[in-house]
Amino acid sequence: MTCVVQITGGKDVGKTALAERVIRRLKEGGYTVVAIKVSHHDPEPPTKDTRRLREAGADRVLFYNGEIYVLYTRAVSCGDIDADYVVLEGLRDRKVGYKIHIGPDPPPDADLVLSTPNEEVEIRCIKKDICEVLAQVSQYKPKNL
Repeated sequence: MTCVVQITGGKDVGKTALAERVIRRLKEGGYTVVAIKVSHHDPEPPTKDTRRLREAGADRVLFYNGEIYVLYTRAVSCGDIDADYVVLEGLRDRKVGYKIHIGPDPPPDADLVLSTPNEEVEIRCIKKDICEVLAQVSQYKPKNL
């Protein structure tokens, strides 16, 4: 079981800034953390080689620039996510973990509502099976991709 902290809110309200603060605090506490960003943006521009290699049929494309690895894949197994905490940014329409909402119009299932990302926040652990979390994430289908 993994502790899941979910951050939701409208565009440009500070979700990522809050996620950064939460992750830093968890890391300072000695925890391992995996961040999951759910977005409608394309992370792999069509003109880049990684996209071309994937479109050629590669099941996975591993990119390395001398400092960081990025793995492009169409599937993630539960065993790929091994951490004390998962910080999930997105999925406003469902409750996946301890749900913190920033900004106006909070969903009724929010555990905590903040006006700004700079407010003090208590990080609570809601334990979830990582397979269940990944199933929720994989149900997201953006309209414009």
